[in-house]
Amino acid sequence: MADRNFRGSATGTSRRDLPGALLGTTHATGRTEQTAADTRKGEQIVANPPGPGVSFGNLKERERRAAEQAAAEAEQDDDPSERMSATERRAAQKKERQLGGTLEEHPHLLAVKPRERYAFHSDYFRIDGHHACVLGFFHDDGARDDFAAFWGINRIPTGLPEDVTVVVLEQVRRMGEKWIEDRITTAEKLDRLEEGEQAQSGTMTSRRKAAKVSDDMEIVSGEIQDGASYLHVHNRLLVKAPSLEVLDDAVERIRRLYIDRFGTLTVAAYPGEQRQELTNLFGKSERKRGRGFHFTSVEFAGSHSLVTNGLNDPAGEYVGYMVGDVNNSAVLFDVNAYDHHVVVADNGVNPVLDRAHVPDMWGSKVSQAALLSNARTVHIILDGARLDDLGPRLDALTARLDMNSGDINMFEMFGSQEDELGIFPAHLEKVVLMAEQAYETTDQDRSIIRGSLKETLTQFYVDKGMWARNAKHNRDRLRVVGVPHTQVPRLQDIVTYFDTQYRALANSTARDDEALHAYNILRLVFKDLLDNNGDLFNTHTNDEIDGVADARRVLYDFSRLLKRGKGVAMAQLVNVIGFAVDNLGLGDTVVIHGAENIDDRVKEYLSEQFGHLFLRGGRVAYLYNDVDRMLADSAFNRFDAADWTVLGPMRDATVTEYQRQLHQDIPPDLERLVTTRGENLAYLRRGHTNVIFHLDLALGVNPARAERRAQLIGAGRRGRTEREQSSAVVAAKGDMAEERAQRVAENGAEARLRTERMKPRTKPTRRSGERDRAQDRAMRDDRRGRGR
Repeated sequence: MADRNFRGSATGTSRRDLPGALLGTTHATGRTEQTAADTRKGEQIVANPPGPGVSFGNLKERERRAAEQAAAEAEQDDDPSERMSATERRAAQKKERQLGGTLEEHPHLLAVKPRERYAFHSDYFRIDGHHACVLGFFHDDGARDDFAAFWGINRIPTGLPEDVTVVVLEQVRRMGEKWIEDRITTAEKLDRLEEGEQAQSGTMTSRRKAAKVSDDMEIVSGEIQDGASYLHVHNRLLVKAPSLEVLDDAVERIRRLYIDRFGTLTVAAYPGEQRQELTNLFGKSERKRGRGFHFTSVEFAGSHSLVTNGLNDPAGEYVGYMVGDVNNSAVLFDVNAYDHHVVVADNGVNPVLDRAHVPDMWGSKVSQAALLSNARTVHIILDGARLDDLGPRLDALTARLDMNSGDINMFEMFGSQEDELGIFPAHLEKVVLMAEQAYETTDQDRSIIRGSLKETLTQFYVDKGMWARNAKHNRDRLRVVGVPHTQVPRLQDIVTYFDTQYRALANSTARDDEALHAYNILRLVFKDLLDNNGDLFNTHTNDEIDGVADARRVLYDFSRLLKRGKGVAMAQLVNVIGFAVDNLGLGDTVVIHGAENIDDRVKEYLSEQFGHLFLRGGRVAYLYNDVDRMLADSAFNRFDAADWTVLGPMRDATVTEYQRQLHQDIPPDLERLVTTRGENLAYLRRGHTNVIFHLDLALGVNPARAERRAQLIGAGRRGRTEREQSSAVVAAKGDMAEERAQRVAENGAEARLRTERMKPRTKPTRRSGERDRAQDRAMRDDRRGRGR
């Protein structure tokens, strides 16, 4: 038994098997090898050399075969593609290529990949049809720098062509404390040696250079001891241009610009190093050419590029782009962001819009912004502004009143009935002011004329049943407002009062010469208004005026009246302004076009009316077509207290006057820009914000867009017409086909009827006999079958 189990092996092993060979070997794959006992039946016995122990020849062979089998199984286990389908294998290969980073597998990278390869030359390189170069900064170490506080902004080039782009790159590395201590110790030792050497054999230049180094070391040591950091900085300029000539010109401009701004700093390309420069553009400082520059954090603070961000109001709209600064960013200006009043003054005109005044364009923009905020606007036009050409017509929202037709009776009063006690004296002041526009009084006769006119007007309204003496206690007898337009007296009715009073004073024995003079003036003034301007002032109020209160935008055009005379226009303005602003409230706006045409004698009255409007939350926009006249009219427009002002180009003397009235000094660069003409520039001041920008107002009247809209509308109409015509043709063809089919059917029926009529009469009888005989045969056959 033992011999059968162990085959003469004293140690429990056979002569061919080592311990463990009879056991199943489990691999990582989970498969189990057959044991030697399982395979022994089919195994041929190999004769071994005599003697006890193990056959080492067989042992080495078995080890070799086992190692080969294990390697094969491991290779099968490591290759997952053996168990994949063809689709899975292709997907795995595609993923492997993607992880490998080939550009073909990344469409978003192909979109930014240059279409051509970089072609490097000595001091520039070509890419995609453009020419570019990387410039380094070079400084004269022996020079003393007197840079401004924020000197870093001067590194950004300006004044280059539009198709040239420049990128300023700055890389900063903070040095460690150990490095700083070692360098300071070494520098101090070398400084002492250099000082002694220069004292013995140095030249003037070398001594000056050594003194500068010594001073710098002292400053650096002091700032580091005070807590400053020490920085290693590399600067580069990446310049790109459409051609080599433009690139050379841009580099030369930048070089001259740096000489003007810094004096001790210049830029140049490293010859033959453009490939390395571009490769290491974002690399570490150690890989860059040159020593770079070292700053303390105190000195490096001036490197900050302090640039303005323009105007970016949250609800702003594009009105142009900035000029005169490093950033030419868009100006997003909220035109409607004001609470009281704004002032616009500009001498320029827009040739594209038929020489429209630039302030009138701003007036259209202010009006559109207010309407978009659900506010109402009133335009007082004194300069011939054609608002229909400066924006959408807005016919559904607009009421247009031509003041040359005299739509408002100068003797009619407007307002609410509960305010009639205050409306009447204000109305008297208005009529007195209108009369003064026709006759310029002096200081001596102004008071007597005013008193005589008010007395006559009061008696006039009492006689017409519209007013009463001691009105406070006779409210039931007042008919100040709400009177039908045709029942309000006119100019012709009051002229007789002045004639009667003048004759009475002239024929009186106790004659008052001053009163007689006053009534003579009033008689002549009102008679002149009746005779020469009766179409304006001797009229009943137009019924269309009643609908003005419901309009969102009202246009009062006084432009044609100025041709009759400024006094007549101002009289009509005084007659209308109270009615125009009476219905306005919070957020509503009055826009005065050509405010320089307002006479000084009516400005006080207008200011009173605007004061009432301001109390109700209304706003006013003063538009001047001359900057100098705006400054001269500062008592009326109060531009220094405006929420914002927009001014056009000014003269040097105008800038001086502007600074004097504003009690502020304008920086030299800003002063140079505001005096630049012919560039379509505008100067915006709002609080502490001052922006110079190239004006580009969007008013909704772009001719190109209007033409494009007309083309699209025309194409749409033509398309609808063609579709309608096609539908009509198809319908007509269908009707024709139906009629043709109907005719064919009718013709076929008639033909069949004629055929039936032409057939012999016996034929139907023969057919009937044959049918009867066939039925008889069938019946006989049926009976015969049942009999069987």
